[in-house]
Amino acid sequence: MNPAMQHAPNALTLLRLLIAPVIGALLLLVALGGWAPALWLPVALGLFLLACLTDLADGVLARRLTVESTAGAVLDPVADKLLMLCTGLGLVVLVPDLALAGAVLLMLGRDLAVGGLRELALSRGRRLPVAGLGKAKTVLQCMAFAAGLAEAALTARGTDVMPGGLTLALFWLAAVVSLASAVVYARGFRDGASARHDD
Repeated sequence: MNPAMQHAPNALTLLRLLIAPVIGALLLLVALGGWAPALWLPVALGLFLLACLTDLADGVLARRLTVESTAGAVLDPVADKLLMLCTGLGLVVLVPDLALAGAVLLMLGRDLAVGGLRELALSRGRRLPVAGLGKAKTVLQCMAFAAGLAEAALTARGTDVMPGGLTLALFWLAAVVSLASAVVYARGFRDGASARHDD
């Protein structure tokens, strides 16, 4: 196998780690009025979509090439959480909406709590089981954050084609599923189940 292909999944994960703070910085600079929103919000959206694609691609490549590694297993959830943290907090600063902020903070709090449970389980020689809701949570979070960025970008360009309330509803759907998946992981931790380390 080509050595470059062996390292491709981890390279994609590292790319996501690098993109995440860039998105957060762009959203903060736009929110502070330093950078033109009509120009930089579409850039932030494009970077976020690229990061989401790397999240899908790194896992698929690792499994198909059978090059799953400990480094990848550790870095992948860290990259996911950093992406959501930077984008979520950036959106909260950019869009002063309490309902939106509440949904985002619930999702970020859930990610931190589940991450803590994972580390505690690993310290005891166990791994939390993969939950189907965890995968659904990731997809819904990506959809909600992408919708939020798209709505902000369209509004900045004077074009708002998003149905009223749809973006906020998507955020709260993602938040509810996030909390439900946290309950599943908490039960897995309580029951001492052992399974693949994944989100």
